[in-house]
Amino acid sequence: MRTVWKILLAAAFWVSVTEPSLAEPSVTTSLAAMHRAPAPGSRVLQEIPPNAQIDLINCTGEWCYVSWRKIYGYIPAFTVQGAPEVVAVAPAPVVVAPSVVYGPAWGWSGPYVGVGWGWGWHRW
Repeated sequence: MRTVWKILLAAAFWVSVTEPSLAEPSVTTSLAAMHRAPAPGSRVLQEIPPNAQIDLINCTGEWCYVSWRKIYGYIPAFTVQGAPEVVAVAPAPVVVAPSVVYGPAWGWSGPYVGVGWGWGWHRW
């Protein structure tokens, strides 16, 4: 049992030492309110002034997880210089092809028609 606790303690120490080194330095472009969760209604932890150097950990969607003055939280992505922009991608157009075509055809043309060839209405 003591071995498990030693492993967990070593892992926690390793994460606490290496996490700050994974952050990328960045700068805020405007006044940013640091939130506890990535939601506008969550509790505000602190306000970060414009042009403050922050440690950018990651950005997902409209929020970035950052550290400033040893406090971690979420700020809006538009307040971070160099944050990836959110790009809206339109869905692919839906193309509906007709199931019955007039033109030359041969082979099986349907379960009730049988084998045939020539001009006429054919179900593909």
